Amino acid sequence: MSSQEKKPKSGLFATIGSFGSALLVGFCPICIPAIGALLTAIGLGFLVNETVLKPLLIVFILVAWFGYIWSYLKEHHKVSPLIVGFFAGISLYVGRYVYLGGMLNAVLMYGGVLGIIGASVWNLILRRRAKNCPACVSGGKNL
Repeated sequence: MSSQEKKPKSGLFATIGSFGSALLVGFCPICIPAIGALLTAIGLGFLVNETVLKPLLIVFILVAWFGYIWSYLKEHHKVSPLIVGFFAGISLYVGRYVYLGGMLNAVLMYGGVLGIIGASVWNLILRRRAKNCPACVSGGKNL
């Protein structure tokens, strides 16, 4: 086995965190009653509760941030997806749970969803480039 085959799948953290948090906000069972009814019908009615959804969103955002940090430190050494993902995660949380005004909250929340998914895709592209070009990884820390 080569050293590249032994590398952990750290991009999985950023991807799971990004898409998990986006799904929690985009398909919120409190906001969309049909999803709440479906969850209740399949025995997951406990998820239709703000006390469960809020910590779950925080966990998914933290998992995404861990994936971005890991990729930055160990793989591609580009700080841009980390910065975008960090601010998108904050925007997502603030847009969902801090009332600033109807339209502003919607812009922050859905902008955060797009930002965190975009940062994850960007992170995956940079990881693949670094994986295919070992000299690129040792080339220095760039934006």
